[in-house]
Amino acid sequence: MDLETVRAGLPSMTRQGFGENANILPMREGKMAGAGADPEREVQEDVRGRFDFAPELEQMGGGRSSDTNRANVISPHASVSFALADLTWVPKRGDQIERKTAVPEKYRIDRILEPLPAVVLCVVSRI
Repeated sequence: MDLETVRAGLPSMTRQGFGENANILPMREGKMAGAGADPEREVQEDVRGRFDFAPELEQMGGGRSSDTNRANVISPHASVSFALADLTWVPKRGDQIERKTAVPEKYRIDRILEPLPAVVLCVVSRI
């Protein structure tokens, strides 16, 4: 087995070991109406996703300077990542993720970060 094959399988293996089951609900946002289900895409059920609820420390101001007098804030957003190989379609902004816990929790995808190979990382907020 070569290194590229092993590397390609790591996102799925990580989610199998540390992930949680989730449903990805396709949503369509209207210009004059609220969000509704997108009938053109099917719900993806029991997809393994890795949720991260640890807030991130983000720099406020300071530009490219690296002095210690810059302000830092805590970001309240959570994130969830999925292995691309486990998805039938890639989620987009506005879609919802249902975390399948004892009391199901729903999240809205606010932003998608794509530079990760074989992984889609979604910044989400609870709804």
